[in-house]
Amino acid sequence: MSQEKNNIDEVLDFCVNLSRKMIVSGANLERVRLAVEFISRAYNLKDLSIYLLSTHISLSAYDSEGRYASRQASIPPAGINLNRLRSLNQLSYRISEVTPPTKLLAQMLERASHVSEYNSMIILIGKICAVICLCFMFGGSFSDIIPVAFVVALIHFMMQILERTGLDRLVINSLTMFSAVSLAILFVYSGFNDNLPAVIIGVSLLMIPGIPLVNAMRNLLCGSEINGILQMLKIFVDTMALGMGIYVAIMLFGGDAMMKNAMSLTAPNPSVMVILSFIASVSFGVVFNIHVKDLWLAGLGGALARVALLTLTPLVSGRLVYMTLAASVAALYAELLAIKRREPSTYFVYPSIIPLIPGDLFFFSLSSLYLSNISGFIDNGVSCLISLSGLSIGFVLSFTVSHYARRIRYER
Repeated sequence: MSQEKNNIDEVLDFCVNLSRKMIVSGANLERVRLAVEFISRAYNLKDLSIYLLSTHISLSAYDSEGRYASRQASIPPAGINLNRLRSLNQLSYRISEVTPPTKLLAQMLERASHVSEYNSMIILIGKICAVICLCFMFGGSFSDIIPVAFVVALIHFMMQILERTGLDRLVINSLTMFSAVSLAILFVYSGFNDNLPAVIIGVSLLMIPGIPLVNAMRNLLCGSEINGILQMLKIFVDTMALGMGIYVAIMLFGGDAMMKNAMSLTAPNPSVMVILSFIASVSFGVVFNIHVKDLWLAGLGGALARVALLTLTPLVSGRLVYMTLAASVAALYAELLAIKRREPSTYFVYPSIIPLIPGDLFFFSLSSLYLSNISGFIDNGVSCLISLSGLSIGFVLSFTVSHYARRIRYER
């Protein structure tokens, strides 16, 4: 009798710990919910109840003998590690298929959690390469490479130091962005470069929570409305903290005069844009700890997203429509790979999203505010929101179709 009771306890312990690790590694809630359902069904648990938030998880169920058990746990702040997510996702499939003895579950989870990771310096190099590509996309030049490298390095090490202090995320975002923009302005005064807007746009894309935004919109449209709303509010506040850091640095150090050429940035030709998008997505793949053999797939997703955007923009007049369609192309690419390889779709989606995040519009709206151009602030702000909405809707549409397709297959 005690052995049966231990079985359901061990299964729920495993499900809670697996869920925590998956969410922290970057999984969306729908993927986590499916993993828990697969495993619970494999161990014949009945009346499974799942309550999932990005900050909390609660599970309860009955075993085949009618014994009841429940588990609750808080979820720490997420730090994207797609290789770990991939390993944990494969573990959930393996457990549901072979149903090993419950006493082995904790050991299997521990082994799956230990995956190869890029060291801190490799990740820093990935961030620098990514931001340099983004800077070039928005009119930057080779003179911006050294300032970008130093600014990104400052952000990288400041985030590591400040996160250890236990400071609130809003304070960390504001201080980090203030320091980064201040250093960028110093480089302009020192004569290293004269293109502050391109540098700040690239750095902003490194900091803007674009991926959490997509997950929030996905949660809103896939049945996790409360969690989606809470995530949206958090993203809004975090983004405002970034904007405050930029604003204070520019006002204090006279950067407002350097902002006047922000609207005149010119993008490179389409072929160069596609190449830059490929390299940027590969670089973010390193930042997200995608396995080295899959980095080219990450780059291909970013390149496809850019090609779709470049093709659709002159053909479709509405920003919401062409952003939705371009995002759908990237999401479809990710879903097909995920189905073929039995991987979480986020493993391929996260790098693909990079060329579609409207960091330039976010920056233009802020620069208009700095220059007291209220109409420009409103126009660019609305365009930014429309782009983000189209981006989110495109991903959600593709994900929703696959979500219900998985549901139908699962029920069968």
